[in-house]
Amino acid sequence: MSQEKLKAKIPDLEWFRQNIPCQAACPVHTDISGYVGLIAQGRFEEAYALNQQANLFPEILGRVCTRRCEAACRLKGITASISICFLKRAASDFGRNKTKPRKAPPRKEKVAVIGAGPAGMAAAHDLAIFGYGVTVYEALPNVGGMLVVGIPPYRLPRDVVNNAAKEVEELGVEFRMNTPVGKDVQLADLQREYQAVLIAAGAHKPEKLGIPGEDLEGVLHGVTFMRRVNTEASFRLDGRRVAVIGGGHTAIDCVRSALRLGAAEVHMLYRRSAEEITVTSEEVEEATEEGARIQFLVSPVMVVDVDSGRVTGLVCERNRLGEPDASGRRRPIAIPDSEFVLEIDTLIPAVSQAPDTSFLPLEAGLELSRWERLAVDPETFMTNVAGVFAVGDFITGPRDVIEVIADGRRTAASIDRYLSGGRASSRNSLLRLPGQPFKRNSNYDCIAKQRMPTLARELRTTLQKEVELGYARDQALAEATRCLQCQMNIGVNGARCILCGGCVDVCPYGLIRIMPLASVSSADGLAELMEEGLDEKDAMVLTLDEEKCIRCGLCVQRCPTQAISMTHFQSVDGGERWYVGRWSDGSPVGLYGNGKGKR
Repeated sequence: MSQEKLKAKIPDLEWFRQNIPCQAACPVHTDISGYVGLIAQGRFEEAYALNQQANLFPEILGRVCTRRCEAACRLKGITASISICFLKRAASDFGRNKTKPRKAPPRKEKVAVIGAGPAGMAAAHDLAIFGYGVTVYEALPNVGGMLVVGIPPYRLPRDVVNNAAKEVEELGVEFRMNTPVGKDVQLADLQREYQAVLIAAGAHKPEKLGIPGEDLEGVLHGVTFMRRVNTEASFRLDGRRVAVIGGGHTAIDCVRSALRLGAAEVHMLYRRSAEEITVTSEEVEEATEEGARIQFLVSPVMVVDVDSGRVTGLVCERNRLGEPDASGRRRPIAIPDSEFVLEIDTLIPAVSQAPDTSFLPLEAGLELSRWERLAVDPETFMTNVAGVFAVGDFITGPRDVIEVIADGRRTAASIDRYLSGGRASSRNSLLRLPGQPFKRNSNYDCIAKQRMPTLARELRTTLQKEVELGYARDQALAEATRCLQCQMNIGVNGARCILCGGCVDVCPYGLIRIMPLASVSSADGLAELMEEGLDEKDAMVLTLDEEKCIRCGLCVQRCPTQAISMTHFQSVDGGERWYVGRWSDGSPVGLYGNGKGKR
């Protein structure tokens, strides 16, 4: 029986992109390795500037980002992922500067933006940099949209949002608050006055559970509950025993806010398991510390009122998990005869919310999708009406803040192309500051993950006091030093390598191997690795498991012929050009494999 060959990959451009998994997972492709490396060197201002290139609002996202990057972090499979989100906040806490982006020359065209949430703010920011006059119309009295009416201040302080809004305003963007489109101003008026209109009105309409009794007194849907919590200083809960339905950020915010409003008993019911919940483990831990009772694999069946007209209980059933559904998570399946009654007097369903399109007049001729949302071209974000664009939660339903910021920026570029007749303006913002290789202690792979300091449990009695206090400077340095710096890659110059095995001996994790070429397979083909006249059975190759490499550089130091180098892989000019992958003579930098057939 022939031995299975090692499946290897000759690195190309796309491989190097995906080999920085945190950056590949980020919706805006933040140069995470770069800014974390800068923090490890104590260069917080540069880290903030680099962060701002992609994120725009690091001080906001450093508190509320959903951390897809951390789920993808390579270190997660070795010890624990880097706290990338907390380091984003640290860059803001210790390095926030007042460097202003350079604006393009003023343009005669004007753009109206409906909605001052994160998508609208991001689009307005970039459109102003492109030189357009931008006016934002907002129905609420404050800038921020769901950032201020959906997220409580103990998680996102209002001054943080206001500071970000001020930066956008300083670019020349005008905000007209308390100005609902459809009432104080009509869409047709904006179409006449502006050369383009962007609808970024968010998703503020609650979705119902669809169970009997949902219309009883004492049922308050999550998005409505959080809006009242955030906008009504005198708001109080009528009941003392609360159940919140859902496993997302709105649900956990409702739970923790209800506790701060004096509820004696707050249950959070989620139909899937703890592994499928969408909020972070830190949020679940903080809610539990504050007294929340979280039950997994539980679904609501019916709201009970005992002829009083008001909620007195909730009939629930227990679930087991079946096969994955369209979301990729395992589908909850009801367990027969598992029903039980939870005695409550307030029910807060927080399962989802939808955009409210009622302000859009029929005569505007805007096409709706089958989900009753505005239909847009997925590439340009333009509706079926020329010059009218839409973006963010308004066209998709609720999503992550980082995602809608990413789409807001894409839409701004699309509007620019539309108004420029297809010629896009160059985004000339802050100087890109790529991270550089840096020296660090040899035991950096043993540094413990830094815990976020939090407000003492007994002080969490108000909606206003921020719970996560931010890293101290030395914590940020230690956490950043843990980063494997995945933008650094081992390059092997085959012309110099003498296959001495020194790198194999010195690798602390045994990730480098020398083996016959005949024992390696690759979808790319291996012909270019062969020297002229060399028989395949005599050829040897060096392989490296990049997935587990900790970038210690010991192989570079050990190599007697300087055939091995540690090279910084980076993008420039917004990702249009990439370095590394091949030597100047066109030969590949090396052959990589992991022995598991993953590449």
